[in-house]
Amino acid sequence: MTDSLFQRGQHYQQFRPTYPDTLFEWLSAQSPAPHIAVDVGCGSGQASRGLEPHFQHVIGTDISLPQLQAAPASASAFLAAQAHQLPLPDTCVDLIIVAQAFHWFDKAAFFTEVERVLKPGGVLALISYGLCDVEGLEGMVRAFHDGPLGPWWPAERADVVAGYPDAQLHWPSLRFADTTIKREWSVEAFIGYLDTWSALAQAAKAGKSPLAPFSDALRKQWGPDTRTVNWPLRVRAWRKPGAR
Repeated sequence: MTDSLFQRGQHYQQFRPTYPDTLFEWLSAQSPAPHIAVDVGCGSGQASRGLEPHFQHVIGTDISLPQLQAAPASASAFLAAQAHQLPLPDTCVDLIIVAQAFHWFDKAAFFTEVERVLKPGGVLALISYGLCDVEGLEGMVRAFHDGPLGPWWPAERADVVAGYPDAQLHWPSLRFADTTIKREWSVEAFIGYLDTWSALAQAAKAGKSPLAPFSDALRKQWGPDTRTVNWPLRVRAWRKPGAR
């Protein structure tokens, strides 16, 4: 079901929220060196660009060429590659991140590949943000997410919304203090974000358009001003054993 979703690189680039600087500062502080960071499943490169001030080389990988082609020019290098078949030498990477994409991976094969390419002391971080809420319209997005969209969500959706609680790696874990992504958005910007949701891509393939009636109701409730949108941000992280 991911084919139609992965073709929407421009939508991702325009409407998906970016991550706070505090996240990349923490990742940099955990990394054994500021040499090479890899963003696996990078999409159009939002998280890759956040790493750039902290690392000499940032590589973003994704299986979708349209997503990679939507990434604006930056210091990152982008490669088309499977998450479990990275075109990198052994033990060369200081940090690997996966931002909002781990639920699509072959998890066992990916962990094996991570162990191969990370340096001793290197760090893997799985980054996710859960279901958002809009201040002043609490519960409205949840009702849409669970109601009209409920039948169209892939099984993997629950994993990312929950912050990958079942992800397990036999390495020492690192603790990131959970925080919140906040954006001041107009109703049209928020509707653009909703239109990047995988459930809507799946519904569209079946000739359905559940976003249209919800958008009409949302515009009436939202009003002309911007509103604060909040996403819970979570990180699961581990350090590969060995010298740091």
